[in-house]
Amino acid sequence: MKSKYSKIVKHIPSLEDHGHLYMYYGIPYSEECDVYGDDEEGENLIVSYECDDLCRAIADEFQYDYEWLNILHNKQIKLEKVFDVDVETQDFDVIASLLLYLVVSVTFEDKFIDALNNGYLIRLIKRLEY
Repeated sequence: MKSKYSKIVKHIPSLEDHGHLYMYYGIPYSEECDVYGDDEEGENLIVSYECDDLCRAIADEFQYDYEWLNILHNKQIKLEKVFDVDVETQDFDVIASLLLYLVVSVTFEDKFIDALNNGYLIRLIKRLEY
């Protein structure tokens, strides 16, 4: 039976294997990515096609059903302390809201990259399986 969130959870093995390469600042590791910036010093934002697919899947699944900012505010979750939230004890609406927040954060801060590097994003996605 196919999971309702299969377009998102299918990324778990890749995230476990090379999640740090989904999005990062530096020099492209392959041609299967988008490069933002023209910094010859290697400080370009690199976004893999896998990362783009994951972000689109999260947005497509949750953007119309969850007012992520209101949900996080109502649950008294402060965005500056998002990584302190115990993912394993949260309701589904909080998990969806946190995923949406991380996708939105790509445009204005590096929370998404931090979530890739510290394992937070994969913990959120694993919660979708339950």
